[in-house]
Formats: sequence, structure tokens, C-alpha cells
Amino acid sequence: MKQPLVSIIIPTYNSKNYLEEAVSSALRQSYQPIEIIVIDDGSTDQTRDLFPEFESKGVKCFTIENGGASNARNYGLEKASGEYIQFLDADDIIEPTKIEKQLHLMQKHQAGICYSPWIDFKTHPNDGHQTEFRFLHINHSLIRTGKELMISYGMDNWFIPTVSWLVSKTVIEKAGYWNPAKCPNDDGEYFSRVLFWTKKVVCCNENLAHYRLVAGDSLSKLNSTVKIEASFKSHKQVEALLTTCDDKRLMCYPKRHHYMSYKLIKKGYPKLAKRAARHFDAIKSDSFLSKKKHYWRLINWFGLYNGTKIYKLLLPIWNLSKR
Repeated sequence: MKQPLVSIIIPTYNSKNYLEEAVSSALRQSYQPIEIIVIDDGSTDQTRDLFPEFESKGVKCFTIENGGASNARNYGLEKASGEYIQFLDADDIIEPTKIEKQLHLMQKHQAGICYSPWIDFKTHPNDGHQTEFRFLHINHSLIRTGKELMISYGMDNWFIPTVSWLVSKTVIEKAGYWNPAKCPNDDGEYFSRVLFWTKKVVCCNENLAHYRLVAGDSLSKLNSTVKIEASFKSHKQVEALLTTCDDKRLMCYPKRHHYMSYKLIKKGYPKLAKRAARHFDAIKSDSFLSKKKHYWRLINWFGLYNGTKIYKLLLPIWNLSKR
């Protein structure tokens, strides 16, 4: 029986120092057939000097005008011929058995997507002193719908990085392309659509991906008004999508997004934090914060912004009373 082709799409921008590791991890895959597609998003660090060596190993390399990672991923999707897609950022690494093990589970259970736990690292994935293992207190053995996984995100407050996923082309065709607008939440918004349209999600409960923690400024940090506005817009897009579904439990998912934004920007951007708090309050659903009973009660009475202030004032008193 002929095995399906898997496309590994690697967008890169000024990541020459990391790109060889990412491409090497793709080339080492135990599964075949695969195609590897590298899209240079207008880099200025001589990334293209690596292309002759890559191409000699069968890697397809393209250079486009700078338009952001999501635009580069869309270009990769246009060039991809695979029935399954692995998105691999240029600074991340995948284990040699990732595609093989995830695809086996997807075929066994007729699932649209598969994810795995991952390892955070800074310099080298095998450097135990610099590698943080992320243990998720979630039952990964379950086979769930994409919407059920979104509820788990909202109620248990966890996430999955792009590198952990393997996605069928059938699901991608339903979810559509990545939003090309530069946004700190580009992967969150995209995989929200992927999960929304996925009937079955499986987990390969083994660390198969390595997510690099890069120091310095990053698009993912909410450290400017432009980034905050882009992130807020993406959260509202996800919220609008979920309101089309009858399952009201799903609304804990965008509610969590607004809370995380509020938490990240409340010191530097208080007005925009208040807006995030208002949108959190406007969503009438449960939340992972409900596990903090006193805090959750104050939030429901006074709203997230004022309830948080009151909670901080009362917390020392409650702690003293427990002694």
C-alpha cells in the first residue's frame, strides 16, 4: 500500500543560525515519503547561502518578499503536495520518529490532527541544564473532537506550540489559509480554526518536538500598541467563530485569551488592559479561574479589573486567617 506524502513547511526569517538544525531534523525523519519546503521570507542574514546544500539533499527552497511568517506558511501550502502537513519554525526541531508515530495514530483512529507533548529548550535540546520539560496535567490518552480540546484549553489553561502538530490536508482545506497579517497570536488564531473543523484529535503521548525559547524581542510579545491591537483583533475573530456553535462551553476559550492579554499588558498598557478585562467580563461562561473560588466570586461581582484589585487587597487577610 502506497504511503501518503507528508509536507514539512519551514518558514524562515533571519534565522540562519538555527535553520540547519531544523532542516536536519526534517531530513532525519524515519517516515517516508516526505517533502521539505523552506521559504525564506526576505532574510537579510545570508540565509540563502544555505540553499545549495539543502537543495542537494532534495529540499525545495524558495525566497519571497518579506511578508511575515504566516504569509510564508501560506506560500509553502501553495507549493506543498502532501496529504499531511507539518509546520516547522526555523528555530524548532522535531524528533526523527515524529511524523511516523503521529501519522500511524492518525491513520489508526482516522483522525484529522495529532499533537504531542514537547520540550522547551534554549541552546541545545540535549542540554539538561537549559532544557525545561513541560509536563501538562492533561489526560493525553483521550481521543477528542477539536472543540473538546478547545474547552480543555479554556478550562485547564494550557496550549500547544505549532511544532507539536501534524495536520491532514483535508482539515487545512476546511480551516483555510493562515491570516497573513502580522500578529502575536497568528498560530493561536489559525489552530483555533483547525480545531474548530476537526472531528477527531489524537495525541501521541511522547515528547516528539523541541520548542526553542529565543531571547530578546519577539513578535509574540505584547510590547507595543500595534501588537496588542493585532492580538485583540485575532481574539475577537476566534470569539466570533465560536459564537456560531451551539456549545456555549466553548466560550471559555476566548475568555481565557482576553484574561491572558489583560495579565500581560496591565502594567504597560492599562487602558488596553481595561478593554481586555471588559471583553472577558462580557463573555458569560465558566473559566479556569473558577478554581480560585474567592477570586472567581469577586470577578463575577465586580468585573475582572476591579475584582483583581480587591482580591489583591484581601488576599493577605485571607492568608493570615488560615494560620
